[in-house]
Amino acid sequence: MKFGIPGQLSLVESDGRPCAPGALRLKILLANFLKRPNRTMSNQQLIEELWDGFPPRTATTALQVYVSNLRKILGEGGSRSEQSSILTRPPGYAFSLAGHDSDPRQIEPEREEAGRLEARGDVEGASELLRQALKLWRGRALADVRCTPRLTAEARRLDELYMTSYEKSVELDLKLGRHAELVGGLYASAGEYPSRERVHEYLMVALYNAGRPSEALRLYSSIRNSLSEQSGIAPGHRLRSLQRAIPSRGFDVLSIRPQTPMRSFA
Repeated sequence: MKFGIPGQLSLVESDGRPCAPGALRLKILLANFLKRPNRTMSNQQLIEELWDGFPPRTATTALQVYVSNLRKILGEGGSRSEQSSILTRPPGYAFSLAGHDSDPRQIEPEREEAGRLEARGDVEGASELLRQALKLWRGRALADVRCTPRLTAEARRLDELYMTSYEKSVELDLKLGRHAELVGGLYASAGEYPSRERVHEYLMVALYNAGRPSEALRLYSSIRNSLSEQSGIAPGHRLRSLQRAIPSRGFDVLSIRPQTPMRSFA
């Protein structure tokens, strides 16, 4: 089966048929297993997640029922079966991804490979690899189960993984001269993430190199006013440097300091 975490939690069988659990607590249980694959989670940890610190007296029995129901959804045998993804391992359960697939397991290796390709000078190859990885995202991670502290933290981690991957993809495409074709997507991202200066920086670069310098300056004024009104802060050094460069001498995207090397989010 394939498990999807970006967007709403999804579960798709090998024939393409969706079979994700409908009950919220079953989704929370599955999401916790996917968050920590191949590692034992204690009954107490799972109970804490399922009932947010206020478990009923029958919580242990209820947890066993939820695990049993999840096994049925996965179409697997009982806890003694080595073929089961959910194994009973004192003091709780362990979830094995062996034989299955999940979006983050595909995305993170592709990020690392893109970094290696860029280091070897293959900017085109790195760009294509990241672009394909980003297609796996269907929206904000774990959108329908952001209801416990652990899952909320994991969702934010994955959202940051997406955004840094997206920003790196844009950086590579700017180096390849794809300025005009990036403008629309960057405008959409700037609207969705108004406080991410990197997105606005790259939009200013794309606009300038697409022959729209006055629009780039208006964008700077907009982000400066927005930051001042919402947070009482000024734009960062990189944005200010870009703003000063446009009317004086212009700039080349290749002169902009790149992001730090991509790091693992495991």
